Amino acid sequence: MRQPLLILFTFFALISTAQAYEQDCKLDILHSAIGANHSFNLKVTCSGYYNTLTYLLRAKQNKNGVSRLDSETGQLYIRGNDQTSGGITIEMQEGDKVSIEAKILQACEVLGEATLEYTHKESR
Repeated sequence: MRQPLLILFTFFALISTAQAYEQDCKLDILHSAIGANHSFNLKVTCSGYYNTLTYLLRAKQNKNGVSRLDSETGQLYIRGNDQTSGGITIEMQEGDKVSIEAKILQACEVLGEATLEYTHKESR
């Protein structure tokens, strides 16, 4: 009797864990460049309607042993559509690396997150 209960409990625990990792919103970090200036924006896609979502976009760049952080935050209102916002511009030279992190929150609940690692290479 105990073994079937243990199996059933384990099954429900795995289902609830899998649901906890599903994201309500999909985040894409968009990258564009003109010369040495690189821009990173956030595209947010949510199913449904959301009022007052807070987005966080943060770039971390290590250069000559020094870390530089740039961040952008703001609010979005989703009506079953896509929103593009944020905007961090970084001047990069060949070989420079940047790590971009993005989150979308409603109150204290994280609805989605994304990361992007980028290394600048000179175009030839």
